[in-house]
Amino acid sequence: MAAERRLRGVVEVFRRLGIGAILQLERRDPQYVAVCDVVKKHGEEVGARLAMLNALVSYRLAGRGEEHWQYFGRYFSQRRVTDVCRAFLVYLETSPFLKIGVEARRRRVAKVCRYSPDLENLLNTLRGLSTLLDVYLHQKTLVFSIKILNYAYMCSKNVDRPLPFEIPIPVDFRVAHLTWCAGLIDMLPAEAMRRQRDVQAVWSRVAEESGVPPLHIDTVLWLAGRAVLYGENIHGIPDEIIEALQWRGDCRRLSTRRGGTSEE
Repeated sequence: MAAERRLRGVVEVFRRLGIGAILQLERRDPQYVAVCDVVKKHGEEVGARLAMLNALVSYRLAGRGEEHWQYFGRYFSQRRVTDVCRAFLVYLETSPFLKIGVEARRRRVAKVCRYSPDLENLLNTLRGLSTLLDVYLHQKTLVFSIKILNYAYMCSKNVDRPLPFEIPIPVDFRVAHLTWCAGLIDMLPAEAMRRQRDVQAVWSRVAEESGVPPLHIDTVLWLAGRAVLYGENIHGIPDEIIEALQWRGDCRRLSTRRGGTSEE
């Protein structure tokens, strides 16, 4: 079976890369840099809450994900914050990347902006957020927020910390497209977005067999996606990773034009 052979190849690539190298790579992730800037400005508790809220509204962006997080980092590293809820709602109205569906984002923020995440136990935090938002435990922005909270912890404590294997990968369009490009699924990216649990199951298997937790695989996919899908290897991803994810000859590059709605 072609998909099984491809899965074995991808597993080997991640096994050779290893969690240690990926944790170092994460320090160059624009999301990590932005979160770290905010944590250094406001401290662990406030910085983590702001980063968590930004993760929870990171969908249907009006632009690239990297630029959205860079804007967040600049915005909050240049301002005092005395009330997290009020400050984030002002940011929500200001950000050019969050202008689509602002009212829905505002309602989501209102449900959780007083919540203080437990950075020592992110599985408890995941369950707490799921309850507050009344959403499926493995919903995309929910599990993504756990990755971002781990970045806040790593920056605050100046440590590397692998995440639990139980938390699956968040499936956005970039991940769905790369999963198809790598030959791990036969369904096209648009269908994969509708069957996110199937995509999560594939990457959870890669995680178990490679020894790299899903949310750390997500970092590699997110950074490599810029090279595979846009032809811009601005993050210095190893060629072996790019080749593994670019297996399909008809893996088309996406537009590099600015503006419009991002699928990420």
